[in-house]
Amino acid sequence: MKSSTLSTLLVAKAIFEKTKSLVNSGDKYSCTAGIILLQDFVELVVLAVLDELDAGDQKSLESKSFDELLGELKKLKVPVVKSGTIKALNKQRVISKHYGQLSEPASIINYFSTAIVFTDALLEHVIGSKLQEIFLTDILKDSPSKDFLKEAIDVAGNGGYLQALALLRKAFFLSYEREYCIYSFRQQESSNGFFGLLGMLGGGRKAYPWTRNKAWIEANVKAPADYIQVDHEKLKTDCMEWGVSTVDVENFRRLTPKVVETEKGVWHLDYDTNFAANELSLENFNYCLDVVLDFLLKKQAFDDGHKWPKRVKSGPTPMIYIDKPIFERPSTTSAIVEYVKEDYYYTVDRVVSGFDVNEEFLYAHLYPKDKEFSLTLEDHIWGYLLAE
Repeated sequence: MKSSTLSTLLVAKAIFEKTKSLVNSGDKYSCTAGIILLQDFVELVVLAVLDELDAGDQKSLESKSFDELLGELKKLKVPVVKSGTIKALNKQRVISKHYGQLSEPASIINYFSTAIVFTDALLEHVIGSKLQEIFLTDILKDSPSKDFLKEAIDVAGNGGYLQALALLRKAFFLSYEREYCIYSFRQQESSNGFFGLLGMLGGGRKAYPWTRNKAWIEANVKAPADYIQVDHEKLKTDCMEWGVSTVDVENFRRLTPKVVETEKGVWHLDYDTNFAANELSLENFNYCLDVVLDFLLKKQAFDDGHKWPKRVKSGPTPMIYIDKPIFERPSTTSAIVEYVKEDYYYTVDRVVSGFDVNEEFLYAHLYPKDKEFSLTLEDHIWGYLLAE
């Protein structure tokens, strides 16, 4: 796929996301605004497809009317499904935009569904993938979550909607919900200290602190899905920070089966019988796929925005002398934790100005040579050494 094609589709996708909330509002005014954006979305997809097919230069395409653009597709033997409804959509958009005439929400929902069918058919014919799949394969980074999404699309294509929805939820769990899973704390008396930190390596760092211990888990976890303890305020904050709809994410969590991975590759499933009777459909799958894909892309973009100091080169290791005091704080008047011993290794993490600005300290980690990889941290020392 050309980079220009992908760029146009990225813009179309952004417009589509705004359109979706407007047309589903049920409000005449929002729906009318939605139909204007919906037509822009459709036209951008058509332009992207023509660009991919090298159908004339961009300048000549921009001068053509929407009906003429559809004619260009037909000249290239590209299937234009539901062309009558798509042309009617364009006319309705003109009436709404230029004459301020309101549209009925029911008819706009029909246009919305038709637009998805129309654009997916175009993209499948020219690029080989639907809009959601394009973003999955071309933008989302390789990960176990991406693998689950690909598998879900294949399974849904064969009508296995329960399994497909569970696969979408697995992708969500690995990318986010694991941070609320307290399974790794089931044998720990407390979430504090070193072993509490070790527990968080298995997930659960965003769960409520009082849930991260053996006593609470034994009293409250009645089924495997109960290991997930979502702090809804943190979920809401994350969604706001990443630019994701909290409503869509909560809908997704309700419209997919609960899943939890306890051990590596060991998954547990939990769903309501009414859910199985009502929500195992292509419509629900497509909605949930769209939500989770948008979530993963927004989270990926947020994570990629972080920058960290480079660690390619190592700084020179300062000298640390035997029998020098290790202070609790960067001050020679603070308590002495220990003295440097001859049979210890050390690493220096930071250079710190003391509380007395005329003093400079090294924040160091010291440990016995024979206990370098000990998990008990017995005899490990952290503290401040006066730099000389």
